[in-house]
Amino acid sequence: MSTRSNYIHQGVISVSRNKKRLPVRRAFSQPLRFMPIYYILFTIYCALNLLKFTSFQELSWMNIGLLYLLIRIVSTLVLGVRILVQRFQAKQYALCLVVGSCVLASTFISGSWNIFLLLLFLIAGREVDLRKIAICVLCTNFAVILLTVICSNSGIIEKTTFIAGNGMPERQAFGFTHPNLFGLAVVTACCAYAVLRYRKFGWRDLLIYGVAFYACYELAYSRTSAISILLIVFLSLFVTIDKHGHWDKLILVLGSLAFLGLSLFSIWLMVYFKPSISWMSNLNSMMTGRLDLMHHYFETYGVHMFGFNFSKIQENYRGYYDTFICDNAFAHVVLESGIVVAALLFLAYEYVLLRGLIVYSELTPELFGLIIFAFVAFSESGAFWVCVNFCLVALAEPFFSLYSKSPK
Repeated sequence: MSTRSNYIHQGVISVSRNKKRLPVRRAFSQPLRFMPIYYILFTIYCALNLLKFTSFQELSWMNIGLLYLLIRIVSTLVLGVRILVQRFQAKQYALCLVVGSCVLASTFISGSWNIFLLLLFLIAGREVDLRKIAICVLCTNFAVILLTVICSNSGIIEKTTFIAGNGMPERQAFGFTHPNLFGLAVVTACCAYAVLRYRKFGWRDLLIYGVAFYACYELAYSRTSAISILLIVFLSLFVTIDKHGHWDKLILVLGSLAFLGLSLFSIWLMVYFKPSISWMSNLNSMMTGRLDLMHHYFETYGVHMFGFNFSKIQENYRGYYDTFICDNAFAHVVLESGIVVAALLFLAYEYVLLRGLIVYSELTPELFGLIIFAFVAFSESGAFWVCVNFCLVALAEPFFSLYSKSPK
């Protein structure tokens, strides 16, 4: 940990020494002045991203859609200025240019801001504190969930119930547009809580996770979310028992292999899924049709270098029309953002896990969260959104490690 903080500290000193800059440039270049702005933007972005998946979006006076657009524009401008005033080495500028060009091309073609905003929050968050980010995420998700449940039960917003049929129980969405989105919000809050309670698992934590599991499995019947919570409990308990990190290397090896395996397996299933094969059909049924759906989009629209715009498409899938729905995050990124951006994201994710294994041999809270979301990504499309998988901020560390010495 000390090695990582040294190069950041050197960069801070070099930036703050120059006191002859313009006031705006100085305010944005000094981390202690900028980071509160960063956390505020991040919190508002998280809140509005979550609110647009609730029935609040149907209230015209709230203008959730407009507010969500505004926070993305403001975040782009503010974070963009922050990035421009930072001082990098030539190789960092070159990397920014290459990756930024690919992401911008994908954003213009696909119409999706998710990876673009992820990149901005990564590069602008040079001094980001994961605990503070986790607090922002936990408080935001808890507040939105509580507000939505209260308002839906009191009749302020619509309370939707899903009847799935085929012997499945009634599913409660608690004011969210789908039970799985409620489940994802709960899982995100649980992951943030797990990071804050890293290696400190106790009986109170078990009680909190138990309530979350009950809400997801028994009420919303979001099985994938319930399984994700069980995974969080298992890993939290394991790392707490192993307080001194004797098994950190093993966890990092398994986590790296899991991410690599799940990403390749997901893309393979997207391309070669066949319902006539019994094990594929059983897996598809267990995952409520996720495999069939992502294969359908692959067959219908294919994959492209820089993505495809699904925003205005009403897809006829098995007799009903809907917008782009692909709950496997690996396939979602490939289909929507394109092969190039997906490859960059997957490589960066895997590289950070391997870097933690080879360079530090230590399971940090960031890597702990990334491993959890590697499994969540197999069944939830939002696993690569920074407002959901806040541990993605760790992907910027290799970029800043290129900063070997303070510029003159």
